[in-house]
Amino acid sequence: MRFLLCGQGTSEILWSIHAALVDLGHEAVLALPDISQDVIDRRIDVLFVLNLFEIPRPTVEMLRAYIAQFGGQLGKGPAIVHICLKHPLEEIGAGTAEQIHDADRWMADNDVSMWCMCQGSAEQAVRLGLSRVFHEPLGVHRSIYTAPAADGTVDLYKRWMAQDTPGLRRHPYAAMKGHSDAGAEASVSDRFLYLGQGWPEHLESGREPVSPAIQRDAEAVATAMMERPMLHRLQAMDGCGLTDRSADPAWTLEFNRAFTIAFAVENRRRFANALRRGFGEGFSLWGNGWERFGLEAGPVSAAPRNAYPAAAACLDFGSLAYDTAIFPRTLEIVKRNGLLVSWRHADTALLFGPYEDELTFTGEDEAVRLLSALADDADRRARLRSAHLDHCFDALALTAILPRVIRRACG
Repeated sequence: MRFLLCGQGTSEILWSIHAALVDLGHEAVLALPDISQDVIDRRIDVLFVLNLFEIPRPTVEMLRAYIAQFGGQLGKGPAIVHICLKHPLEEIGAGTAEQIHDADRWMADNDVSMWCMCQGSAEQAVRLGLSRVFHEPLGVHRSIYTAPAADGTVDLYKRWMAQDTPGLRRHPYAAMKGHSDAGAEASVSDRFLYLGQGWPEHLESGREPVSPAIQRDAEAVATAMMERPMLHRLQAMDGCGLTDRSADPAWTLEFNRAFTIAFAVENRRRFANALRRGFGEGFSLWGNGWERFGLEAGPVSAAPRNAYPAAAACLDFGSLAYDTAIFPRTLEIVKRNGLLVSWRHADTALLFGPYEDELTFTGEDEAVRLLSALADDADRRARLRSAHLDHCFDALALTAILPRVIRRACG
């Protein structure tokens, strides 16, 4: 089969999907940063797209119609898999049942499916009326592929690749370094590293405050999930008597804003504060919004990612968008060969497997104890890192996940 990968956003996701598709025996192209005609003048079976709903619908329809003339699924053009980077309801921008119905009908008419990496969000989206949403975990792949360019360099983008492509070259994923800053990278060596936002300004910018009633709902669900971290939010909503409200799109959009602060931001605040108290400068914190909590942090920068393997451990306190522990940041740490240590919550059992007890924590005091035990034992860290990486590349292999996604999209 032939696959085109495109869209704006977290392109690292597409690098891994592209390489896994090639290893599965397919032909694939990374059409980044945009789609040019020379890569679409052929039969294409499936498009994997980031931020599809930021593209005007007529543009998507014209693209499918153009590709359809080259053959494919019964001459109808390619199937489209939109990879959700946030709650599906927020992706489509719908606030009413009518808008959801309109979006769902358009997706059915244009063979669009939504791949959601978070089970709770996927189940709630279906409850809201989005029939084209399905859940599969996001996965990992050890490699990326390039092909030789005419000028003697190599192509990653806008080059169709398959196993028989002349000069096809496999690289370790970590070879994709992007922006480099030797000082920043050296500064995180042998320290506990957290790279991410503290306070997300976009949640409040230009918006009316969430109603007190919805704020109380969000705090109740957040409390339930802090007491039982393995719950995803739909399970917690149902347990708090919010089943009917969770099927209301307007309520859901407001709830998600309040819940992000009551749960995801609060988790980041409490763990970051505890680790700064426990380790001082041994805890390396990077990202914006931390000054709101009285914490000094390095600037927003992708450079420290290059030093993930050199950090004593790379930490995760949960996603702002999702309840799952398996999301782009944690998988980026794995693909760059870092030692991942995480707050224990939904899907950490899958992410860590037999190493969950050694590499996850439930509260602030346990986080400090677990990391203190790792701090002075480089040999144990090395053994755990190697074993955990082997587990992840097996349990979350994109070469196993993608065939299920493709069957769902083309079924």
